[in-house]
Order: sequence, then structure tokens, then C-alpha cells
Amino acid sequence: MKKLFFAALFAVSALSIAKADNDERPITIDKLPATAQQFLQANFANLTFAYAIEEMGFFGSEYEVYYTDRTEVEFNSNGEWKKIERAYEALPDQVIPQQILTFVKQHQPTAFIKSIDRDSRDIEVELNSGIELKFDINTLTLIGYDD
Repeated sequence: MKKLFFAALFAVSALSIAKADNDERPITIDKLPATAQQFLQANFANLTFAYAIEEMGFFGSEYEVYYTDRTEVEFNSNGEWKKIERAYEALPDQVIPQQILTFVKQHQPTAFIKSIDRDSRDIEVELNSGIELKFDINTLTLIGYDD
């Protein structure tokens, strides 16, 4: 019985690994959720699109959009942004929650936000100076600092 259990476990693991290799596919911007398309048009219309990827998972698809200047935007299955990253320039002010933007401008006036990453618990921002700040998702108060 143990051998059968481990054989079944191995088979499921092997299938999961095999599926992981085939869960991404290139897509065009018009295949993104409408919310994601509107977000990109409102905030990054001046950039040159490079490519987009749809990652199919157990709980729906997630999306990654890349621009030629190395800007990257990740979206969840609903088209809400999860992560925005720019290699060389500041993120547009309008994509950053106002309370976080104000905090950074007050406490790091010579720095700018080059990436923002949000999950169900917090929002992390990285400044061009290398400093990383973590804010509570609900109150937008600072909860972590790493230089």
C-alpha cells in the first residue's frame, strides 16, 4: 500500500512539474483583462510595448507586460496591478497611493520610487537609492525599512 501511495505521489508531482513548463504563453495587449488594458493606457501609453505573457495557474491567469525601456507591470487575474517596476525612471505618481508618495517625498526628498509591489498584506516600494520601504496594505503606514 505504501508503494502504491508513493508511486501515485510521484506521478502527481511529475505531472505538476511537466505542467509548470507549459503554463506560460505570449499574448498581445488586447488579450489582457479590460482593467489592465485601461491601466496601461492611462499610465504607460507613451512607452513602446515589447511583449506580454499570460501565466495560467490553478486560480486563474496572471499577466506580465514588458516595455522596451525595461518597464515591467504584473497583473492578477482580475487585471489589478501586482507589481510595477522601472529600470531607469520613476514610476508615474498616479500609480502610487498618495499617502506613500507623500511619505517618500517628505522623508527621502532626493529619491524616487522605481518599483512598487503589492500583495494581500503589504505594499513594498523600492527607491532608486536602494532603500526598500514596506507599508501596511490597509493603513498605508510604514511597517518596515531596509537599506
